[in-house]
Amino acid sequence: MKVLIWQTAFLGDVVLATSLLRILERRSYRVGFVGRPFIVELLKGYNVELIPFNKGFWESFRMISQIKHYDAVISVHRSMRSALILYFSRIPFRVGFDRSELSILYTHKVPHRWGVHEVKRNAELLKPLTIMPEEEELYPKLFVDEMEVRKVKEKFNLPEDYVVFSPFSNFPLKEWHIDHWVELSRAIGKKVLVVGTKKDTEKSKNFDDNVINLVGKTSLREFMAVLSKAKLVVSCDSSAVHIANALGVPALTIYTATSPIYGFYPLRGAYITPQVECSPCSPNPKKCKVGTYECVKSVSVEKVLSLCQTLITD
Repeated sequence: MKVLIWQTAFLGDVVLATSLLRILERRSYRVGFVGRPFIVELLKGYNVELIPFNKGFWESFRMISQIKHYDAVISVHRSMRSALILYFSRIPFRVGFDRSELSILYTHKVPHRWGVHEVKRNAELLKPLTIMPEEEELYPKLFVDEMEVRKVKEKFNLPEDYVVFSPFSNFPLKEWHIDHWVELSRAIGKKVLVVGTKKDTEKSKNFDDNVINLVGKTSLREFMAVLSKAKLVVSCDSSAVHIANALGVPALTIYTATSPIYGFYPLRGAYITPQVECSPCSPNPKKCKVGTYECVKSVSVEKVLSLCQTLITD
């Protein structure tokens, strides 16, 4: 049986969907995966058909013909576009969430609920295929080889012992205040590597010269290799948490406007939340609903430092 996984959301969402890949592969299904073009690099090591999709209008029509040979599709993504493409592909067995837009177009629907981790929520989509995964199968998995690690260590002259900070997000309300990050980098007692994309370059200049600033300097595979050898990854609510966990590295999430209730907390590590009445806002907040931005500063450096000291591996 040929089963397609459809997850065209952000990087971290795709990482968490790798548990579905593992579960289906273990049961000898022939698996395909549709996602944004970065999946070609992200999912190296998986023996599945990778189908990049950049969400263009005309490409949506091409996608219909490219996937129609599949027997079943598991749609993690809840958008109207996803539902329409999969409906017109005429894949006979289409599973989606009941909260998906145009969920009526799926042949099988499962409840979408907050309050559980995303990997467990995704695993519910396998029930119509009568698949009940074991707990250990739910962990996401990515692959980085030793040659990639060696090359990235040489390229950036990395120390053997370091902690990674990932302070930035596509949604600024997910970011802990930059002054707190700088203070933490001075107090943590380990060499700190700061990561991020090119758009974060200017903000990263707030850090002292005591950190190794890799913001905007790594490819996706290099980013993964850097995270794979960290003692700990400290991050806002972002993909770095899930990539670290998928590589066996503990992560600490510092929440601001979002919350672990949405299900994107670390599976290995810990998290800390702000104690403010208005938090959380939403999974991907774009504007402070009360105008105070209090959550961005609420979590103290002292509490984060204490958790870091507990989590850092020797």
